[in-house]
Amino acid sequence: MKNIITFFSVAVIIMFFSVVLISTINSGGRQGKPGLNVISGEVEVNLNNFVKIPPKNILGEPIKKQNVGQEVIVIDFWASWCPPCIKEAKVLAETSILWEDKNVRFIGIALWDNEKSIKKFVDKNNIKYDITIDQDGSTAIDYGVKALPEKFFISREGKIIKKYIGPIDAKLLNNILEELTSSN
Repeated sequence: MKNIITFFSVAVIIMFFSVVLISTINSGGRQGKPGLNVISGEVEVNLNNFVKIPPKNILGEPIKKQNVGQEVIVIDFWASWCPPCIKEAKVLAETSILWEDKNVRFIGIALWDNEKSIKKFVDKNNIKYDITIDQDGSTAIDYGVKALPEKFFISREGKIIKKYIGPIDAKLLNNILEELTSSN
């Protein structure tokens, strides 16, 4: 009986290490990562209405009132460690400045990140719009975020009109904003 238990214990240990070895070989030795949207594109929106975001920015200041009915809102879920987010950061920062006088508002929601890294990223990329932290992921869950970056475009009526996954370029971002502001 003791030999049977020993045999099964050794077999289980060998199977466990075999699975670990095969997984390591298949992944090239890389550890798992949170989801990243490395392919860009517009996708179907599963939500209809704008969901309010956390009330304070990374400086602890209240985020300006979200003026549903008056402004188009671009919500960007991102993180400072996310390569596609890094790729598009300057595009979002520069575009937000171009559109701020046209009642278009950008709000960044940092996910799976820390305050020090976020502030450094904001300074480096000269981001002037409000950035908040989704500490527990609840806002990302409310929006159905699956990977970073993801952008939501909200009409003046508070309806989510478009969702864009992955990094966006300036031309496409400006085209989407032109479409949203001219149709309102």
